[in-house]
Amino acid sequence: MAVTLKDIANRAGVSLATVSRVLNNDPRLSVSVETRRKIISIAEQLSYTKRPKSQVTGRRIAIVQWYSAERELDDIYYMSVRMNVEQAAQQAGFMTMTVFENNMDQIPQDIDGIVAIGKFSGHQLHLFEKLTPAVVVVDYDVLVGGLDCVLPDFVGGMNQAAGYLTTHYQNIGLIAGLELTTDGQRVRDVREKTFLNALKDCERYNPKLVKVENYTVDGGYKAMKELLAGPESLDAVMVTNDAMAVGALRALHEAHVVIPDQIALVSFNDIESVTCNLYPALSAVHVATDQMASVAIELLGRRLADSELAPQRVVVGTRLMLRQSTPPEETNS
Repeated sequence: MAVTLKDIANRAGVSLATVSRVLNNDPRLSVSVETRRKIISIAEQLSYTKRPKSQVTGRRIAIVQWYSAERELDDIYYMSVRMNVEQAAQQAGFMTMTVFENNMDQIPQDIDGIVAIGKFSGHQLHLFEKLTPAVVVVDYDVLVGGLDCVLPDFVGGMNQAAGYLTTHYQNIGLIAGLELTTDGQRVRDVREKTFLNALKDCERYNPKLVKVENYTVDGGYKAMKELLAGPESLDAVMVTNDAMAVGALRALHEAHVVIPDQIALVSFNDIESVTCNLYPALSAVHVATDQMASVAIELLGRRLADSELAPQRVVVGTRLMLRQSTPPEETNS
């Protein structure tokens, strides 16, 4: 028997409406991170699959997450991307299967297309191409490898954040993340490079104010603790993803730092169910994961229609959203 939203709601101890809005990634829903993670975890355990909202095309695609289901719970950005891709695919009429890092061998040989989310190795992408010529990669620039891809404007977003922070602050820190491809090769985060270049251009770069940790809540917490323990003055901190920003915020609260009066904080990705429900609400560079998902499915449809098309890279714009973790514009000096 197919798993229903009611089954998930009963297990999670929440309303049917809450389950529906969480699984549809409703940005207006105010719910704790713990409740959201619980609902999604139960849905995964029960192998819940949304029903297509439009006529099925007969095409079956695999949505492949580079994380395991367990690790995805620690990175709501990739969870948001994956859920939005699922929704866009089903609205387009595709039959979908979701595959995580630990069960990629379950992708059937006759799969019609693949949307690969994350930093896959060249070897892994080659294996995908052996299954189907219709492969689209989300959040990783693989155009040079001859594949369609869609990614946010990391450079533009970080330059917006750097422009704001360097206008108002002198001692600016950066908490960046360490990422490895699926075969263990380090990925140099363009956000880190862009932000540091901007600081150097303004003569604000201080290597002692740069910390690199895992892209997790604990990683952000550890990095901020190290910054606060150091001898360097600190006015503002840029964090390169929301999970790390949650940990950084916790470290600031534990140290009784008044935000933003003593230290301002800016994040990247801006999954609003997280950033808007923290105290204070986080200023962040917004990544339109829903738009990225729609573009990915559009690219996949074109590739399925004509496998000889030249590969495309689509960059989706980002924008800086100022909230309570930075002072209102008129009060900055």
